[in-house]
Amino acid sequence: MELFVRKIDENAKWQPHHTLVRFAGGPDWETEGYRSLTWQQYADGINKTAHWLDETFGKSVDNDTVAYSGPSDVRYAFLFAASVKTGRKFLVPDGRFMKDGLDALLKSSNCKIWLYSEGGASSPEPKLAESGIHVEQFQSLDWCLSAQGTAPYVYEKTYEEAKDDEILIIHTGGTTGAPKPIFMNNGFWAAGCSSAGLARRHWPRGISTDSFYGRSLILAIPMRLQPGLVLINMFAVFSGTCVIQPPPDVVGVPPAIFHKLLRLNKVDGLMGFPFTIVDLYNNEETRESLKSLEFITYLGSALDRVVGNALCEHTRLNSVMGATESGGRFSLHPIERKLWYSFQFIPEHHVRLVKLEGSGEALGDGDDSDVYQMFIDRPPDYGPSIYQCAFWNYKMFKDVETIDTKELWRPVQDSDGSTRWESVARTDDWTKLIWMAKFHAQDIETKVARYPGIKHVMVGGAGRIAPYVLIEVKDELLDKNHEELLDDIYEKTIVGHNEISAKAVAIPRQTVFLASKSKPIKLTVKQLVLRREVEKDYKEEIEGVYKRLEIRSNQTTGEKFVQNMN
Repeated sequence: MELFVRKIDENAKWQPHHTLVRFAGGPDWETEGYRSLTWQQYADGINKTAHWLDETFGKSVDNDTVAYSGPSDVRYAFLFAASVKTGRKFLVPDGRFMKDGLDALLKSSNCKIWLYSEGGASSPEPKLAESGIHVEQFQSLDWCLSAQGTAPYVYEKTYEEAKDDEILIIHTGGTTGAPKPIFMNNGFWAAGCSSAGLARRHWPRGISTDSFYGRSLILAIPMRLQPGLVLINMFAVFSGTCVIQPPPDVVGVPPAIFHKLLRLNKVDGLMGFPFTIVDLYNNEETRESLKSLEFITYLGSALDRVVGNALCEHTRLNSVMGATESGGRFSLHPIERKLWYSFQFIPEHHVRLVKLEGSGEALGDGDDSDVYQMFIDRPPDYGPSIYQCAFWNYKMFKDVETIDTKELWRPVQDSDGSTRWESVARTDDWTKLIWMAKFHAQDIETKVARYPGIKHVMVGGAGRIAPYVLIEVKDELLDKNHEELLDDIYEKTIVGHNEISAKAVAIPRQTVFLASKSKPIKLTVKQLVLRREVEKDYKEEIEGVYKRLEIRSNQTTGEKFVQNMN
């Protein structure tokens, strides 16, 4: 196994002028064009940044934590690699916090250093300085790129010596509670870098990541979210992927920007959240260009099935499944392209699915449609595997034999008779919005149901821009003005919930609506909501409330994402 910081130096030695990142040339990028970051520039910039860290803060004595918040550019990657070289770990706050969430994250990760650049997602620097955090402005991107001739910062550790060293801290969303740090060590990161080797093991079938080996892709995801660092410091480093970054002030890839990126770069594929792909598909001016890409990879939540079914006829379409705390779970490609949304997990990731008897009825699909709960098992030799990230997470899983992912899956059959798996729900009732923010539907339902006269409540919104709340009331309340009734319910039950939740999962008034007397919320014999059945019953009404929200807010999904992430 190789350490990524040593592989970067090796790439700089053998292919110094090869491009790993393409990025906007400045504020006037539309006329000045795009610039290339080569391996030699990257290695030199990392060395320069490493020397700067030591000169500014002194040598790291105890695997010090360094946090950074700045514009969505390649400085995140420079700082991550430089932190590792200097014996530090790099903390990436993504901004999806409740009140006081950042303070809790810094404390739990023992972070005493905060770096920032102008134009970042948030500006907590004055408050942090008052609390005793060492706050320092980081250098410009041009400073990182102007590093030719910098003395090497020698990193001599081998994989065996460094595999347990903590190098990166990411965190849970922090949308419904304090964000929890997740510590990654070199072993975790190296296991994530093993996908090229895994693809060779499963040749000629191939796995879900091999579409972008040696290819260029538009990364339509902000750098402060994990995929940015993964694409540059995993796939560019080990698999020859060239990452094309949208301009720092652009979130997603709006259609106009998409056309310009295609004009200014050699683009093979796209990686983004589902809303980005849907927006590009629904735009007549970009649909054909989207279909002409070599591959499209979506992350974070489910892609609209109609859009996916159309795209899979023209391009390789897939997703990479995983979890923040346990890493990626790679999948074999399907034989039947219409199963693009399904997964067949490789054996090296030790995924086990256990049937839940009677679960089909609970989900409203009948007794013959039981779902399966997913577990990740420790490898047979008990130690962490070079191919599996999960059990390198010592802080969470050191003494654990199996990890309950809390995910529910349904089997689907491929054309060769093999079993693939479709994601259905979660056992803990977490619902994931379109940009990965999660909320606990049952908690909200319990709060709303306390309003006098309410019979049943269902909260949903998977893959949407905000939660919705469907409320069934007793007959005596139906005589009231419906909008006034909903206003009162919203004020007395939901406003308070919004105040203690992150804005990324706040419930808008426009997505709260009443169930029809002719379509009561369907329940199981155990009085559990048949969620899939109810969503089918109220499909038109659900679409209607989101249309109302879009009109009222006058925001596209991408603009809403920017608002929630800032």
